[in-house]
Amino acid sequence: MCKLAFWKGDAGMHHVVYQPQERGERRLYFLDIRAGFFTLLADRFWFPKIFLGGLLLINPILLALAPKLSGGFEDHKSLLFALLAINVGSFWFALGFTYEVLRRARFGKPQLPEWSPAMLGQYLREGAVKFTIALTTLLLPLILWVALSYSVFIRLLGLPPNLLSLFVPLGSWLVVPFCAVACCRWLDGASVLSCALDYRENFRLFWKRRGDFLIASTFLAGLNAILMSLFYTIPFALFFGLCLVDTWFGPIYASTVDREVGSIASADSPNS
Repeated sequence: MCKLAFWKGDAGMHHVVYQPQERGERRLYFLDIRAGFFTLLADRFWFPKIFLGGLLLINPILLALAPKLSGGFEDHKSLLFALLAINVGSFWFALGFTYEVLRRARFGKPQLPEWSPAMLGQYLREGAVKFTIALTTLLLPLILWVALSYSVFIRLLGLPPNLLSLFVPLGSWLVVPFCAVACCRWLDGASVLSCALDYRENFRLFWKRRGDFLIASTFLAGLNAILMSLFYTIPFALFFGLCLVDTWFGPIYASTVDREVGSIASADSPNS
C-alpha cells in the first residue's frame, strides 16, 4: 500500500507517503526513505548497476592522478589524452542513467533502468543535458558559496585554510535539491536554457516544498558521509546517493506543480 501510494502519479501522493501509516499495531515512519530504498534494492541487479555507474561517474576524477602514477605527464601524453577522452565520455552515461531514475520517480515507473546498448545514446544525450543544468544550478552556486566562505572566514576572520571544507556541506545541502528542481522542469518540457538560467522559477518551485526537499538532501549528505568514510566506496556512495535521492525528489517535485505533463519516452521504452 505504501509503495503504491509513493509511485502513484497523483501530485498529492507525496503527502500520503509522508504521513506515518498503520500496519497492525506498528506505525511506520520515514516512508519516503523506505520507498526509495525499496525501489533501488528491489532490482535484483542493483549492485552491478550502481557499481558500474559509480565507476563511470568518477573515472574522469581518478584519471587526474594518472600522470603522477604513470611516471610523469610528458612520458605518456598521447595515451593520457586518449584515456581522458574515453573517460570523460563515460561520465555522460552515468549522469544520463540518473536522469532516467529521476524520470521514473517523477512519472511513476519504479524499477531501475538498464545498461543496455540501446539506451546508451539517450544516456549520452541526457547526461549532457543534466551536466549543463548542473553547471549553473549546482556547481556555480556551490563555487560562489565556497568563495564567499573563504573571503569571510579565512581571509577576514583568519581561520585556517584547511577548515574551508567544513563549509561545503551546507552549500551542497541547499543546491542539490535546487538542481533537482531544474532537472524535473526539463522532464516537464522546459528548455535546457530555461532550466539552467531561470533561477526565479526554479527557486519558486523549490520553495513550495523546501522542507521535503531539504530533508531528502540532509539524508543524502549523511549517507554519503558514512559511505565515503571508507574511501574506496566513494564512487558507490556518490552514485547510489544520487539514484536514491532522485526517487524522492521526483515525487516531491510532482507535488509542487499544478498539473502533470507528459515526459519524453523513457530510455528503455519501445518509443525511444
